[in-house]
Amino acid sequence: MRRPSFLPPSLPSFRAVAVAVAVAVALAPRRAAAPAELPFLRAAAARGGPTNQATPPAPIGPRRRWACRRRTDEWRRRGARVGACLWRGMEPSGRGGVAAWWCGFWRRAAGPEEQRLLELLSYGLVGLGAGSALLLCFIPMPYGRYSSRRFGWLLPARPAWALQELPSLLVPLGLAACGGAAAAAWPNRLLLGCFVLHYAHRALIFPLLIREGKPTPFFTFVLALLFCVYNGYLQGRSLSSYAKYPSGWLKGPCFITGFIGWLTGMAINIHSDHILRNLRKPGETGYKIPRGGMFEYVSGANFFGEILEWFGFALACCTIESLAFALCTLFILGSRAKQHHQWYLEKFEDYPKSRKIVIPFVY
Repeated sequence: MRRPSFLPPSLPSFRAVAVAVAVAVALAPRRAAAPAELPFLRAAAARGGPTNQATPPAPIGPRRRWACRRRTDEWRRRGARVGACLWRGMEPSGRGGVAAWWCGFWRRAAGPEEQRLLELLSYGLVGLGAGSALLLCFIPMPYGRYSSRRFGWLLPARPAWALQELPSLLVPLGLAACGGAAAAAWPNRLLLGCFVLHYAHRALIFPLLIREGKPTPFFTFVLALLFCVYNGYLQGRSLSSYAKYPSGWLKGPCFITGFIGWLTGMAINIHSDHILRNLRKPGETGYKIPRGGMFEYVSGANFFGEILEWFGFALACCTIESLAFALCTLFILGSRAKQHHQWYLEKFEDYPKSRKIVIPFVY
């Protein structure tokens, strides 16, 4: 092909130019495809996912595996940090965690409305005790020697007893941890300590001492669990937030007399339980007449000790909540003691006729 006459003689031919352009185009870097043009992004767009990524994910290789392992380690460290913060009651952001939420809830709930609620619950506790005493006149308490499968499947005695008593230990402690000025006062501390000490023994020590205890029906277990939650909130909230005492309360006659009654009743209760556990020697079966201690005066010596204990506690506290608990204890344990007394009289011909039911020389 001839060179056009108008071109300068130094320029290359058209064929050479065309070849040079083709080579340049082939060697030039290609333009990156738009997000919507990539196949894996078109599939993501069809599923409704994000399409703003510029490049597809890197293939699985040493660098990719190292990156995934690094991110896993980062999340593991972050999880450990979150767990430690929640244990201390703080979130990683510095705001309150579980403990702070718990305390904040009870601080917001505090006020005249809750104080009125505690009063109503105290009346309800007395009514509950009176109703239970009336019901027990016709139906024996399904517990111990009166256990029956009619009230649900039978649970092992030790774990059932520990779990049903545990709320009366944990609920007051949780409430006291969030208490304000009332919980910091020494009368409140000592009185709440008396309540917690009793249930620490009942929930943590007493179950370990049970010897071949009768199984507990599920119905009885649930009722006892709900009662301990109910009463644990009632006594714990009252002493940690609302009960206020003068500066000389610990030296006054009410506290001193009530504390002596509480301590004496707890000692009688623990000693009477010890006598009942040791009635039978290893390998023996059947029932025996309990003797020694307060059993020389009443059939329900352990019940008498607990009744005395909580009436002493009520005198030391002088609150409507503690009095309601003492009355409820009297109604329920008095009825159970009457059942035991009648059972002993029917079971043993030589049972001492001079023994009273639950209160020495009186009833």
